[in-house]
Amino acid sequence: MTVYRRDDFAFPPARGRRGVEFHADGSFTDWLIGRGDAPEGHGGRWSAGGEISRSTGSAGSIVAAAPDRLEIRWKE
Repeated sequence: MTVYRRDDFAFPPARGRRGVEFHADGSFTDWLIGRGDAPEGHGGRWSAGGEISRSTGSAGSIVAAAPDRLEIRWKE
């Protein structure tokens, strides 16, 4: 399971972090750490039922969501 936090969360310093960005049209961007620690975005789709599918073919589901925390179980 992967835990995501808001952008304004007080993380300790790091060379890069993964993230997800959900859009109202049912799409999302999966932000990965790319070459040189630069963020690299990959697309996908999400549904109101909590199912997520990446454009790379893998999928996941939202396990828990709170204003300051999102938990996703990815099926690699």
